[in-house]
Amino acid sequence: MRPNDPQKLDRLTRPARGLLHQQRSFEHFELTRFEPSEALAPYVENYWMILWDLTGRPAYDQQNLSHPSQHLVLDPQGQTGIFGVSSGTFNYRLEGSGRVLGTKFRPGAFRGFFGRPVSALTDTFVPVEAVFGRGGAELDREFVQLNNPLGMAERIEDLLLERLPELDPKAARARQIVEAIAAQPDVYSVAQVAAEFAITTRSLQRLFDTYIGVSPKWVIDRYRMIEAVEALNRGEALSLTELAHRLGFFDQAHFTHTFQALTGTAPSAYRQA
Repeated sequence: MRPNDPQKLDRLTRPARGLLHQQRSFEHFELTRFEPSEALAPYVENYWMILWDLTGRPAYDQQNLSHPSQHLVLDPQGQTGIFGVSSGTFNYRLEGSGRVLGTKFRPGAFRGFFGRPVSALTDTFVPVEAVFGRGGAELDREFVQLNNPLGMAERIEDLLLERLPELDPKAARARQIVEAIAAQPDVYSVAQVAAEFAITTRSLQRLFDTYIGVSPKWVIDRYRMIEAVEALNRGEALSLTELAHRLGFFDQAHFTHTFQALTGTAPSAYRQA
């Protein structure tokens, strides 16, 4: 259990990244996120909750670009479990009213809880009880009865602290590399990343398979697309050619093809929407 500490989890104020059509999204649901406690900060990036009430309104399909992280998700109306990285877009239908609580693990951190390469989770999920001591149905009941997102996040903290693995230097290394890629959206090749961190391409690929769950190339491409979506969400006054070059694409045509293949929408149409 967590030590006797009256400290509450702080609410996150920095914006979420990767929500497609963000302004429209927040007309349909509320998103609240909390910082983890100090003990779990090396493992957990944040706790998040979405809350919606579309009673009498049409259902809404939310589309996200997932990050290279695993999530523990409590979804009493849908599917509770531990979810790996979604290699495409992650789509969720909101209808009626409901709420979902998630724990977003830092890149590389879930390997210690899972005990094997997290690539086994990519594009799939496992029950909570496959990793932790409590079942998903029990946690769902508690989530519904508690009716308190902050309090439930603290219960999840206790669950994680009971099975907290030792810090793994390789996990820290994988996280460091992912964060460097995220901070440099103009990086476009695995060779660039391998050279920056003095590691062979093959070793980098093995590290990411074990600790991240997707390839280094996937992470590079995903953060370029997340940056593209954020620039378009912000309504930045730059041409698509300028945006493509800023993200390391050779030309606008290549950028447009990549963006549309992932999101189903050309960047020009996305901007107009």
